[in-house]
Amino acid sequence: MTQIVSHRGANQHAPENTFAAADKALQLGADYIELDVRQSADGVLYVHHDATLERTTDGHGAFGLQMSDTIDQLDAGSWFDPVFAGEPVPRLDAYLEHLRGRAGVYIEMKWCDPLKLATLVRDLGMVEETFYFSFSEQMRFGLHAVAPEFRKMITLNIAQCPSLAPALFHASIIEMTPAQMRVPQLLQACRDSGLQTMVYTNSPAPAEHAEIHAAGLDYVNLDHPDISAQARAVTKDRTST
Repeated sequence: MTQIVSHRGANQHAPENTFAAADKALQLGADYIELDVRQSADGVLYVHHDATLERTTDGHGAFGLQMSDTIDQLDAGSWFDPVFAGEPVPRLDAYLEHLRGRAGVYIEMKWCDPLKLATLVRDLGMVEETFYFSFSEQMRFGLHAVAPEFRKMITLNIAQCPSLAPALFHASIIEMTPAQMRVPQLLQACRDSGLQTMVYTNSPAPAEHAEIHAAGLDYVNLDHPDISAQARAVTKDRTST
């Protein structure tokens, strides 16, 4: 059964990367929550996507230049809807504790200390519940240096060749586009390389979600967990009859 990974939580229903978005995603049928990690000027890890504060908080300036006591006072909800006023920028430790035992977690490292991240995850006993990716080569190889046992994902576009993903990128999961998924030989090559498969889609089209579940990928990383959960239920009913 394909596991549903909700991108920044249920970001269509609540402000992304907040407790509210995570809780809503689980309510809608997600199995994993995807989140982004950045680090404050004084070394605290947070769940936040952008390099700056303006888009998703009432703050201003570069995230990495802010002290934690400033970040802790920010409103990360009002930009989305006034009903979410007062939602904080979550500290990563609190966010992971909130999800522990309730969901898996896909952690995208934006810019942080890999050792600090690895130590936190180990201390929480969540190594098996998590997997990791970054578009930054420094982040990817930095994490592998301090946590070789952590599960790592790489995109097919970065790896360029599925059979090289384990050797060059230490990956056990590979993410592809829907178009790449539709090439049967390519999908099989990923599986033959010992990789778990994941597709990313931001489409709300039920037909695409049904296609993904019918293809039997291990994970789907998406913005619409409710639509995917409905498609999965239909697919499961069809295969069980």
